[in-house]
Amino acid sequence: MNASRRRAQVLLGTLVDITVQAPAELAEAALEQAFRRVAEVQAAMSFHDTASDLRRIARASAGEVLGVAPDTHAVLALALQLEAGSGGAFNPCCAAALVERGLLPRPEGASPGPAASLAEGIALLAGSRLRLRRPAWIDLGGIAKGHAVDVAVEALRAAGVEAGTVNAGGDLRTFGPQALTVQVRDPRRPGLIQPLAKISDLACATSAWLLDRPERRATHLVGAAEDVEDNPPMSVTVFAPRCALADALTKVVWLRGTHAAPLLREHQAQAFLWRERGEPQVI
Repeated sequence: MNASRRRAQVLLGTLVDITVQAPAELAEAALEQAFRRVAEVQAAMSFHDTASDLRRIARASAGEVLGVAPDTHAVLALALQLEAGSGGAFNPCCAAALVERGLLPRPEGASPGPAASLAEGIALLAGSRLRLRRPAWIDLGGIAKGHAVDVAVEALRAAGVEAGTVNAGGDLRTFGPQALTVQVRDPRRPGLIQPLAKISDLACATSAWLLDRPERRATHLVGAAEDVEDNPPMSVTVFAPRCALADALTKVVWLRGTHAAPLLREHQAQAFLWRERGEPQVI
């Protein structure tokens, strides 16, 4: 008999919360495998972990060929696609700027003169390998977190779970017939939670700052369009088929605004924005 079972673990710098609808004998093994996959993504793509693929890439020199985890290779492939499609608004080669802002640790032994874009820094090869075109300090924090949610869902489905939700600090994906109401804090009135949509078999991610924390305004964004407009977003939520897409596209929408509409359509995604002034907007 199916019943709701919920487990949570601290991973990816947040609380990863998984709920499944499944028989007890199936649910526990499925949950264990889902959390194992999230931990594997964390180990491969954490810029804080000196043994991660990203830190090994940061220490590598131009011309070196490195083997990376299949998860890392898959996320880098998607990141290259989104970097090109967004005209550089999505910029994974941003770790050097984030290090200077004190948001990431300075990698010991890293090669100097890191690439300004992912395409400038790496070329993907077959067999989960890549070649360094020039030194590359890569941050995949958000898109990797979304990918972790996606692979957790895949693990649950592979184990026979027919319905559930994986939530990693606001990067969320639900599968199965049940509808989930997505609620987001109104950044202009932080005490108010607003329902945005009911979703099923869909993912979403939110990037936001609060009006009473202006010092955090867009500090996580680095891109070709990093000069934020006069009436910038305070909160961006993207709905997409995969959580990795949803998370990455929040950054593109933040920087490109309505100009991100073609890229959203290409990936069957939709965005909801709150700006400092004016009414909420759907793209």
